[in-house]
Amino acid sequence: MRIEMVGGLGVGKSTLCQALEQIGFNCIYENLHTNPFLADCFQNPEAFRFPSQMWFVLSKYHEIRKFEKPGRVNVLDQSVLNVKAYTNMLFHDDGQCRDPGALAIIRQCFDYMDFKTGRSGLLIYLKCSPQEQMRRIRSRNRAHEKDVTLDYITTLQDAIDHVVNEARAEGQAVMDIDTENVYMPDNLDYAEQLARNLAKMFNVEFESFVPQQPVLAKAEEWRKLKEAV
Repeated sequence: MRIEMVGGLGVGKSTLCQALEQIGFNCIYENLHTNPFLADCFQNPEAFRFPSQMWFVLSKYHEIRKFEKPGRVNVLDQSVLNVKAYTNMLFHDDGQCRDPGALAIIRQCFDYMDFKTGRSGLLIYLKCSPQEQMRRIRSRNRAHEKDVTLDYITTLQDAIDHVVNEARAEGQAVMDIDTENVYMPDNLDYAEQLARNLAKMFNVEFESFVPQQPVLAKAEEWRKLKEAV
């Protein structure tokens, strides 16, 4: 089984992935520093969006094919859907596609990857407002994020919502987790408790998880889980 983390900037994807790794999940992490086009794409997206996004697609394919372990629960800290959302955002402006030929090539690569690797068994969608995402990325001070604006984050959030809604409509299991009031790197106990709760939820119907509240489910399918820290 493969689980993929979906969400914007600073929502806690890698921190939750690390907590899942602590309890025995096989976690696969994206390494942004190996993309030679990323910094240039932030500075000049028109010139570098195609190679940057192609790199992300091929890197995601490599992560899944090389590091997935049969018989284990595998977790990607950055979902394939995140790459799709970034791609859609970078190639569209005011509703117009700026490079249809390049976008068509990338989408063919996504289709090929789905064919060869299959889709995830579960998408974990970590959500918080663009304003809170902005505050968090300013506090972590990553070089490639220094020029990110609130408009950029808001547009990205809309793009992520779009691809997640498409996945829901196509029948993929999506679990929503609200992290607006819990910044996981500063609340590792919460991340660890959430990871333990997630380990109990396989093969059941998923519903939203809101911090500081218990997870509720249909009585015939779920037990009431312990309130998260």
